[in-house]
Amino acid sequence: MSARSTLCCFALLLAANQATAAVAPNYQRARELIAVINAVAAAVPKYPIDKIVSQGRDRYAVVAGKCSVIAKIIGLPSKPGLVGPRQFEVELDKPDCD
Repeated sequence: MSARSTLCCFALLLAANQATAAVAPNYQRARELIAVINAVAAAVPKYPIDKIVSQGRDRYAVVAGKCSVIAKIIGLPSKPGLVGPRQFEVELDKPDCD
């Protein structure tokens, strides 16, 4: 096997390994929505969450009873050499309650 063939095989194996470590978009979105629900539930414990509306990339309007809250997904840098699901945290604006 030539050096070029070996290098191509190695590159393909590396790409395949990275592809299997990523999370499908629907599962990543589910992880993010669960984090948004948990953050809003902790911030507005008096009311259950009634509605979550996507307002563009990484931004959600959440209605919980008489309160509305904007939740933002903030991407975190991944550790060098690691692949896998996107790391993030949820940042909430101050709840607006009537």
